[in-house]
Amino acid sequence: MTDDERPAPLAGIRVLDFSNAAAGPFASLYLADVGAEVIKVERPESGDISRRLGVPMFGPLDTDYVVSANRSKRSIVIDLATRRGSELARELIAESDVVIQNFRPGVAARLGIDYDTVQALRPGLVYCSISGFGEGGPLGGRPANDVIMQAASGLMSVTGERDGQPVKMGSPIADFSTGLFALIGILVALQCRDEHPEGQHVTVSMIESSLAMMAGYVPRVVTLGKKIPRLGSAHPQIVPYQAFGCGDGSQLMVGAFTDGFWRSLCEVVGHPEWITDERFASNPDRMENRDVLIALLNEAFMSAPREHWQSELDAVGVPNSALLGLDEVLASEQVRHLGSVLHLTSELGEVDLIDFPAKSTAWNRPEPTWPPSLGQHSAEILGDVLGLGPEQIDDLFTTGAIH
Repeated sequence: MTDDERPAPLAGIRVLDFSNAAAGPFASLYLADVGAEVIKVERPESGDISRRLGVPMFGPLDTDYVVSANRSKRSIVIDLATRRGSELARELIAESDVVIQNFRPGVAARLGIDYDTVQALRPGLVYCSISGFGEGGPLGGRPANDVIMQAASGLMSVTGERDGQPVKMGSPIADFSTGLFALIGILVALQCRDEHPEGQHVTVSMIESSLAMMAGYVPRVVTLGKKIPRLGSAHPQIVPYQAFGCGDGSQLMVGAFTDGFWRSLCEVVGHPEWITDERFASNPDRMENRDVLIALLNEAFMSAPREHWQSELDAVGVPNSALLGLDEVLASEQVRHLGSVLHLTSELGEVDLIDFPAKSTAWNRPEPTWPPSLGQHSAEILGDVLGLGPEQIDDLFTTGAIH
């Protein structure tokens, strides 16, 4: 078998994705990238919520938001509120290996597509439910999205300047972390589904996924009873580990997270005496004397331009980076070398997307396809998956179950 003939790992796996917005589509995006057939089930007229978020690119419902997370999928529009639409959803579930949904608790049951209802339709079915605050509990039914979860999980409490208000992270980390944990849960379930012919219900909540992003702080907060301060670009557990202003007005991020890096940094900035200074002898000492040390380092870095400091730090192996805008990162030689940006073209135009980050010598990723427009594949899916003929499909469109 040649390299080009190696099947993708999830070839032959069909995913029925009822989810909206970011977390669920983010999970199914990467399932598609490794070979799964992903069918995106959308509501009539408006489709996935994300079709109305962001900036329209190729049509009023093809925004940058929805395009970014839905390549290599097919879209079908089903009115789940109708009896026939609900029946069709169950018929598609019976032909699928994985189901993803992020309806608010109770909605899937009302639509007749909850795990208890559909479990018996497909042996070994992997059913993934994504929720905001989890299933049950005093907050179980509350609506949630990324910014709500950044506030509710404590993520915002540690983000921002020391004397400022809590700040939302620029990236939707609550959404994306939830999507990645859903992806992990689904892959684990697929790995062991032969042992579970009765099927598996994978549950992932945004609150737990967001809390997982705070894992490194939990022992300090719970066991030691300490609070995690907001420190801007700095780190509450490592010093020096932050951005410094340079003599040319630019910013340089320095991550001297070991004592060896600290000693090398002292030599670079021309202060080897700091190495034996008891105030800075270890990371706990440097944390205790953070304000004094950072003031000294700020003064040192202001004495030369960023390019000088990067050259000197690179020479001794101290981790550092210029603070770059996304446009600068995407245009960088390193990103081009890695092939991180995926360029897609269609009759609608061209778009650049971030490619699947993981690569393997054992398999090739399938050729990606253009993100689907709303309901683009409705008739095609009914024929391919359910084997319906043209007259049957036309009847479904006529009755309004399919759009």
